[in-house]
Amino acid sequence: MDKDLIKECIQELFVQLWTKRNSIGIPPHVKNYLYKSYRNLILKKVAQLQKHRDFDETENYEFNVSLDVEEALIDGERRKAVSEQLQLTISGLTARQREAIFLKFYEQLSYEEIAEIMGITVKASYKIMARSLDFLRDNLSKEDLLLLYLIFSLKLFS
Repeated sequence: MDKDLIKECIQELFVQLWTKRNSIGIPPHVKNYLYKSYRNLILKKVAQLQKHRDFDETENYEFNVSLDVEEALIDGERRKAVSEQLQLTISGLTARQREAIFLKFYEQLSYEEIAEIMGITVKASYKIMARSLDFLRDNLSKEDLLLLYLIFSLKLFS
């Protein structure tokens, strides 16, 4: 995704929050509100940029997870090989699956919060997560799967 578009969306979100601060109120879950607002703003901007192309919001928007914690866990050539394998495997997930994995394990959100942010039912969030984990389990060695788990676990303590 275009870094300038991301910066523009963040700026626009904060401008909207500031200008509408008197009418918004305080949402029960501020973090979820910000994620959902930001997500919707990006989808809106991307849709505007792609007016001439078909844009399927449910599967074909870009959502990438960057795993930077692995740099501290792996040395030299092994680090590069494992990193490439993890990225390759994660890129095999659909955009919605990558987003769900990110929200669940990196941001530590509940299935209810994930459903709210992604605009789906709670049952659908469980289904997306189950399919994602099945895919990862089928496509990663036990060692790489454990490493991925450790990467997300370390995020909890940082």
